[in-house]
Amino acid sequence: MPEVRLHPNTDVLLEFAAGSLSPAQAVAVSAHLFYCPHCQAKSGTLDAIGGNLLADSEAVSVSVDCRSDVMAQLDTVGTASPEKLEINDAAPQGVRWKNLPPLVNRLFRESGISWRHLSSSLRVARLPVGERRFELALHQIKAGGSAPAHDHRGLEITVVLHGSFSDDEGVYHQGDYITREPGHVHTPIATANTECVCLSVLEAPIRLVGRFSRLFNPFLSFMPV
Repeated sequence: MPEVRLHPNTDVLLEFAAGSLSPAQAVAVSAHLFYCPHCQAKSGTLDAIGGNLLADSEAVSVSVDCRSDVMAQLDTVGTASPEKLEINDAAPQGVRWKNLPPLVNRLFRESGISWRHLSSSLRVARLPVGERRFELALHQIKAGGSAPAHDHRGLEITVVLHGSFSDDEGVYHQGDYITREPGHVHTPIATANTECVCLSVLEAPIRLVGRFSRLFNPFLSFMPV
């Protein structure tokens, strides 16, 4: 497998460590970390720094009721059965791609996969994560196929889960974390020998450019869920 080349920046990893990313963004970062030893180490360092800062911070008094409630919840977690806490990272039935992040496999099981064809080469399946701002989805491009040329009305984050694709700025492989800002125009093309599957986080619907854009743009829905 080629080395992971593109990564989230330090600010994103800090927000991930602090638990302040939106659900869709957190899934994307978690998927990248599954493939990237470099960011695993960096994220571990940030976690340790955050733990030290918390340990050194001044204690704040809380009410007796608040403390009792927290301790009761901790007792409940501690007595949960191992089966309920276990995360099965085996591919769900109907998923043929190997080496997917465990969290992605879990989302497959919980939401199922309902594919919608956007073109002869591209299909999409939305993944609900209780999101309000972003849409989280899988995009699959057939081997040698391409997604329609489009630009972005908002932020787009893409993590390659299987195969690879290219556009006018380079080639992207499994684990790469690609960020596109509003206004960026590209035409993703899967490599000829294998299909490409990506996890995508969209802040706004894409807008097709080219010959049939006026016909199809009104039908491109956007569903943060």
